[in-house]
Amino acid sequence: MRQRTRINRGLLATLIVTTAVAIAYQLDVFGHVAYALERGKLKADIDHLQEIDAADVVTLERLSHGFRVIAAAVKPSVVNIQSVTNNEEVNRQLKRLFGNDVQPRPSTSTGSGIIIDQDGFIVTNNHVIEDADSTHVTLADGRRYRAKIVGTDPRTDIAVIKINGHHLHPAKLGDSDQVAVGDIVLAIGSPFRLEHSVSHGIISALGRSNVAVNIDYQNWLQTDAAINPGNSGGPLINTRGEVIGINTAIATETGGHQGVGFAIPSNVVKFIADQLRSGKKLVRGFLGVGIGPVDPQIADTYGLKEPGGALITAVGEDSPADRAGLKPEDIILAIDGRTIATREQLQELVAATAPKTKVDLAVWRAGKKIHLSLTVGAQPKGFRTTGTLRDLGRRPTKPSTDTAKKQPSKPKKTNASADDSQDSASFDELGFEAATVSPALAKRFKLDEDVQSGAVITRVDPTGEAYAAKLYPGQVITRANERRIHNVRQLEQVLTQEAVAKGVRLKIRWGDGYFYRVLLVR
Repeated sequence: MRQRTRINRGLLATLIVTTAVAIAYQLDVFGHVAYALERGKLKADIDHLQEIDAADVVTLERLSHGFRVIAAAVKPSVVNIQSVTNNEEVNRQLKRLFGNDVQPRPSTSTGSGIIIDQDGFIVTNNHVIEDADSTHVTLADGRRYRAKIVGTDPRTDIAVIKINGHHLHPAKLGDSDQVAVGDIVLAIGSPFRLEHSVSHGIISALGRSNVAVNIDYQNWLQTDAAINPGNSGGPLINTRGEVIGINTAIATETGGHQGVGFAIPSNVVKFIADQLRSGKKLVRGFLGVGIGPVDPQIADTYGLKEPGGALITAVGEDSPADRAGLKPEDIILAIDGRTIATREQLQELVAATAPKTKVDLAVWRAGKKIHLSLTVGAQPKGFRTTGTLRDLGRRPTKPSTDTAKKQPSKPKKTNASADDSQDSASFDELGFEAATVSPALAKRFKLDEDVQSGAVITRVDPTGEAYAAKLYPGQVITRANERRIHNVRQLEQVLTQEAVAKGVRLKIRWGDGYFYRVLLVR
């Protein structure tokens, strides 16, 4: 009897709960509760927002107002550029498929540009108008003009075009040398054909180079402001409304913005644009040296307190540098008192110096700072900053003579194949193998005919110190510290445990160029 009573009570309780849930569902009780909770949270957020200091709100509004004013002031100076090219190959294929009556279809590309004076001169990227059969410019107010190409400089990716327009609004070019990492910037352009789009960010880095594009002079400003296809040639603007760069490239794995964009500094734009619109031949300064970077290891090995400057790797015979007395392994620290931070900065500064200009060079040589007077030359025709020894004007200077011999080490001998020289050695602690240059090795590594001696690197351990120092198979070591290296045995005598603990300077021949590396084990 008691058991039956408990069962009845259980069924009654279940019935009551089920009925309550059904009623709650029917009346949307759960929804009302959730809504009440959401309203409570929203009210709390609104109350918190009202508690924000009025001064903070004013600061945000001022920042927003500043962006608004900058955009409004600069947008009339920014233009959309449409380049039209007759693609003959595509048109031939269309005729082949659809007959001769088919309408030819040109290819079009979109970029941006900046009006730089009242006469209608506009600066943009060379790659925006390169190979164009016709170029059209659309202003911010909708006016459209056909543009004439005045001049181009592919080596900086700068071009100047001109329109016959009236009531134009030129932009003000700022001083890019005053730009610092962290500065707020705006970018204006036509990404994906969306004209006069504005984005903002900061300056992420200065002096960026080695970007995988075919442009000689980089030394760019890096920004995280959104830059996409179509922004090329548009301005990068500081908080004063001044143009401090021309957007030119992005680093991306998707083809679109990923937070890494690059702009040509405005001071470079000024120099190149002034020469192009004058109609004069673009002339750059020239030293006649091969140069490399000065990283912390190189700075330490050469006795510099901190990295900076540009290490001379080769000097062209009878070049301005040769006549001034510069030598391989000199480090150029400054020109006319202006400190050189990177090799790219040196390239840019020399290129912007007029030929026949006499300058004072601060040079680090053999642990001391010296000064040399140099008369800048004119850059030879066809010169490339990424070129070879032949671009230095004439033959490189002769290598220095041997100095006192070092105590020999005892590296492990290796078994060479029939195609290699038997005169080889393995430097296990440094992670590489080398052999005396021989006809078989010269053929194997495709060495230039003038490479008759030295120690050619035949193998490099990717986890070793040599790889970390950027030594690779096929490179020929021609000097170690002050000693000329004719064969691998002489290299053994230099690369002692004591020497590599201090750092050994290696002169490397690779292809038709020389550069320096430091082997250091601590």
